[in-house]
Amino acid sequence: MAVRRGPVRRSRLVPLLAVAALAATGLVGVPAAQGQAPPGGPPVQYPFACTAQDHGLELVVDNQDGLGVEVRDGNGNLLGWSKDCTAETRTWYYAMDTTGRLHVIRGHGEPPVDSIEDALPAGAQLATTTLTDGRSVPYLVRHERGVINRFIYSVSMLATEEEVTQGSPDEPDDSLWNGRLLFQFQGGVGIGHSQGRYDDGGTRARAIKGDPDRLGMGYAVIYSTGTRTGDHYNLLVGGRTAVQVKEHFVATHGEPDYTVGLGGSGGGIQQYVYAQNHPELLDALVPQRSYPDMATQTIHVGDCALLERWMDLEAEDTGFWADWDRRELLQGLNSVEGYLGSNARALNEAKDLLQAQLGIDLPRQSGSSECIEGWLGLLPLAMNPLFGWEENWELLGDQVDLIERTHWDDAREAYGTDPETGYARVPWDNVGVQYGLRPVAEGVLSPEQFLEVNAEVGGWKRTPDMVHEGVPFEEPDVVLARIAEARGISVPQVLLGLATGAIPYTELFDPWSMRNAQLSPDGGVTPAPRHEGDLEAIRNVYSSGLVFRGDLPREIPIIEARDYLEHVLDMHNSHQSFAVRQRLLDGQGHHDGQVIWFLDTDANGDAPADQLTHQALDTIAEWQANLAADPTLSVAEAAPELAQDRCLAADGTEIARGPGVWDGILDDRPEGACAQHFELHTTSRIEAGGPVSGDIYKCHLMPVTTAVAEGLYGQWEPTPAEVDRLEQIFPTGVCDYGLPSQGDPTVDVPDAPEVVRVVGRTVHLVAEPGATVQLRRDGEVVAERRANPTGRVVVPGVAPGTYTVRQVVDGQPGLLADPVLVR
Repeated sequence: MAVRRGPVRRSRLVPLLAVAALAATGLVGVPAAQGQAPPGGPPVQYPFACTAQDHGLELVVDNQDGLGVEVRDGNGNLLGWSKDCTAETRTWYYAMDTTGRLHVIRGHGEPPVDSIEDALPAGAQLATTTLTDGRSVPYLVRHERGVINRFIYSVSMLATEEEVTQGSPDEPDDSLWNGRLLFQFQGGVGIGHSQGRYDDGGTRARAIKGDPDRLGMGYAVIYSTGTRTGDHYNLLVGGRTAVQVKEHFVATHGEPDYTVGLGGSGGGIQQYVYAQNHPELLDALVPQRSYPDMATQTIHVGDCALLERWMDLEAEDTGFWADWDRRELLQGLNSVEGYLGSNARALNEAKDLLQAQLGIDLPRQSGSSECIEGWLGLLPLAMNPLFGWEENWELLGDQVDLIERTHWDDAREAYGTDPETGYARVPWDNVGVQYGLRPVAEGVLSPEQFLEVNAEVGGWKRTPDMVHEGVPFEEPDVVLARIAEARGISVPQVLLGLATGAIPYTELFDPWSMRNAQLSPDGGVTPAPRHEGDLEAIRNVYSSGLVFRGDLPREIPIIEARDYLEHVLDMHNSHQSFAVRQRLLDGQGHHDGQVIWFLDTDANGDAPADQLTHQALDTIAEWQANLAADPTLSVAEAAPELAQDRCLAADGTEIARGPGVWDGILDDRPEGACAQHFELHTTSRIEAGGPVSGDIYKCHLMPVTTAVAEGLYGQWEPTPAEVDRLEQIFPTGVCDYGLPSQGDPTVDVPDAPEVVRVVGRTVHLVAEPGATVQLRRDGEVVAERRANPTGRVVVPGVAPGTYTVRQVVDGQPGLLADPVLVR
């Protein structure tokens, strides 16, 4: 099995000892060589693989130093190299046939033609299309393609028959444009250093006509490979590119009535992040299958393989975890006993081959999880500098060795560079995270299991210490050769060692990336080390705009359109719509303008999603018309009838609509009609006590004894011996998820107040002058006092018991102190 990447392009596994692999990396990675920023400008990523030559464009030579990709003439003669991928803009005229296929009628620079029909292939019939004003016209397209900010961009608009046959793109006829501009974004997961792939093939051709097709209705459609996250996930670069593409459109065709964003997964993420960072870019959003951002998905996705490894290999009660329904107690993401997706089936096939060829008998999966079906391979792609590979990197030759193959490097301008190692800084952290806290507090997980997993789960190695992945992420032959080289033996000797057990099978087969995990040296007696996130990286990424904070500079209509895919363990988990909503509530105090639509799907995860998207775009058009008609209206006031929270059945019929249909998800109200119909799942960090917003990289800590006094463990009341064990596992404390992340530059979390003494039933403390000091019992505030100008606080008449204290400064709660015992 060889897994490549995620959100849109699903992981594909290959059997053990198969020849092909999607992510084979035989090259040694080193810290990436970063391009120098132009004066006052952003950094430029090098090396960079140009791909414009594969998409109808001709590269411009910009150096003779061997930097970038080779540029050759028609006879194969080397002209030089291109490192910045500049190419001349070209325009094509297309005709759509009645089967939905696009055909070139006139290529770039070609002379006029006598008729459309004569230029079509034999048997093809020209389609007609209906505009939003009701006119029926031939489906003819003017399509401009070129390079902006090093990425391939395009502009597509309907064209008249006269322009297509006899006109010139230098004098475009925009009479069929309805004034609406659709910015088509695209998803996937990539790690950069590539100009990207242009999606113009087949009947889908989303880069040309939108997906679903809105070009045929008279919309203009703009697109850029710089806004396709399958090729890179530096949304700072993506946002700048999007702005430049729109500016080019406006300069050429004029201001649109409005610009609406459209795209799924990473295409939805971009809309939220760009609306935050570039408020004038988009006037409305239609994110599909979205997340708030990609950056914070790494927080809980980074837990998947750690927890899978523990449940598969290390848990004392492996039979308990062999029931896949139980795995979401730790992982939060859906897990289903009896369901085998493509990745689970491939893993079982690999285990079958291990047994047949080497006699290694591993338990077969009887179910699967979203961690496996959706996210397997995303951990090494994001974190391992020796793993990733992008299409067209082969054009760079040995320059590939300069690339650190991680998400952190792709967005190095956001995360920063570690001056000690030269690698990109890493924000991922799990210090103090109590995996399975919620189920143990509810009595579903035993204290013994809770202590066991947290002692043994560990964390990830530092970037410089990571090594090459094993099967299924690399070709088996490559992994066997590496084992042989490392041990100084032959490959047949390696196979013999694997068969006899002299060589652990995990040196070959390692779907858990355990070779890059920090493990306990003695089976958990000594707790496995956790991974400490880089606080500078956390501060940087929050400040950069790569994290969606939920405070939009401009209120715009947003229709979050999601087809429900939990039962097929798709990575686009449904709770993310409400993570976005919670961030809006946290960031600006309301979610005005954002409505959430869910569409149910059949057993295979299929439903009329295009129909839902068209409905969303039609509703946006009505919404924008209302705003244009009366600019004094707020976005919420201008909302048309359909612009409400709603949910639909798999056949497209409406189940419910209205302001209360999602009640019970982010509040304590009884469940609304839609909340009752759609089961939502969580994440590993939510199950560890974290918020639904999922945006805490590194939690603030409290002492274990304080957590006990706060009632964090619910039904479980740890014994003194269990408290001692917790303190061994968490020597610096456990997460206080009532506070924002460490490193959040927008928040100054006060220190804990100092308990000076307890005299009888009076508690004396020192806090910041003017702060409000809370005396708490079992997590509830039982008394509050304000600190005097010298910071002194006296709380008299306290009943016997154990208390915790914190101070609140200018509305911001601070750290919790050690427990206070009043006798």
